[in-house]
Amino acid sequence: MISSKLPAKGIELMGIVKFSQDMEELRIEAQEKETVIKLLCEKLLKKGFVKDSFYANVLKREEVFPTGLPTSIPMAICHTESEHVNSSAIAFGTMSKPVAFQEMGTPERTVMAEMVFVIALKNPKDQVPWLQKMMTVFRDNEILETIRNASDKAEVVNYLNDIFS
Repeated sequence: MISSKLPAKGIELMGIVKFSQDMEELRIEAQEKETVIKLLCEKLLKKGFVKDSFYANVLKREEVFPTGLPTSIPMAICHTESEHVNSSAIAFGTMSKPVAFQEMGTPERTVMAEMVFVIALKNPKDQVPWLQKMMTVFRDNEILETIRNASDKAEVVNYLNDIFS
């Protein structure tokens, strides 16, 4: 069972997106970031959350504005413009082995991501609050370890929804 060490609820986040098991993949086997991003984008596309153009535009944005974060457990938070989104959703996965992403703000550095989030937000005004909330939450090493080490989709989804509610 996942323990619930939640951060202070100081940042109020609108309830526009909930994590769900069908948007989650644990222990992804991939060598390249493109493979991981494609897998997660396909989950979003299959459920109609994003347009066919979403994946290609996530990759384009990743080239210009890398999303790798050198947190205590490295991760990437991939996204693109809202014009490629039908309705808001988040797909995420943990890696069986870390995958290389360029570091946000310092693209000459590589981050070996152990978790990847792909966020699709319909309202462009929601992007900054979501990213700020994610950055705040993911400063907590215990939260990152709990997510990375999870083996039960239902428990990790409930845990993430508690954190981001």
